[in-house]
Amino acid sequence: MSTYLVPVDFSKTADHAAKYAARLSYAMANAKIILLNAYYVSEYESILPTPDMLITTDDRIADEISNRLAALEKLKTRLLEINPQAEIEVNLSRDTILRSVIDRVNRQEIDLIIIGSNGKKAKDESDIGSNAIKISKSSPVPVLVVPPKADYQSIRKAILACDFKKVKEVIPMHALKNILSKHALELLVLNINSGKTIDVQEEQVLHQMLKDFSPAYHYSDHPDTIKGIVKFAKAEEAQLIIALPKKYSFFESLLHESVSQKLTIKSHVPVLLLKD
Repeated sequence: MSTYLVPVDFSKTADHAAKYAARLSYAMANAKIILLNAYYVSEYESILPTPDMLITTDDRIADEISNRLAALEKLKTRLLEINPQAEIEVNLSRDTILRSVIDRVNRQEIDLIIIGSNGKKAKDESDIGSNAIKISKSSPVPVLVVPPKADYQSIRKAILACDFKKVKEVIPMHALKNILSKHALELLVLNINSGKTIDVQEEQVLHQMLKDFSPAYHYSDHPDTIKGIVKFAKAEEAQLIIALPKKYSFFESLLHESVSQKLTIKSHVPVLLLKD
């Protein structure tokens, strides 16, 4: 069974990611979805009044917990309309969203975290969407970031973008094999550094590492890395972009929020941040 952890805050962004997870679970079969909401009240909040001059009393906290649990159940009901066979668990944590996610991952075997990304002009901005990259940086398991314009499509073609540098250190083969073994998809490897001299030896090592997946290799000389990847994915009608946020990888820059948000906002397909 595959288990998907979906952090939600009842925003449109988070609801979109949850619906994507439900459709993915329907396609995969035998999958479990955990809807996680974080409700953290600091000591500061419990002492001082809110901007509306309300004191966060125990009764107010209890009411908020009750409301959030009810909202989780409503979301669960909507997801069951998408996939009636899905196993869906709801969970309310009293920690911060980042700590809640990492704690759950450490306590249970999670295959994938699915997070919605805020749009460029999001009117209903999600706190989780704003923290997508922070969660990705801290998570020991793969994180799928679903852009606001990305509707679920059967994953038939994926783009693996890298710069053919230190490929043994960069390519998380265990995680990559785990993903590719569950999907009969076409893998396209995109070299985004073709404007410079390619290390032939590194290229040969990469070919050997990926030979079991029979990928097609492509080369890009687009001056803007992010735009080049997105343009290529769109032209190839791919359903997934695989990023490698690891030391030595050019995608290490994705750990900087501005670049990461730019990719997930500009991309029309989900971006998988893959780690070993």
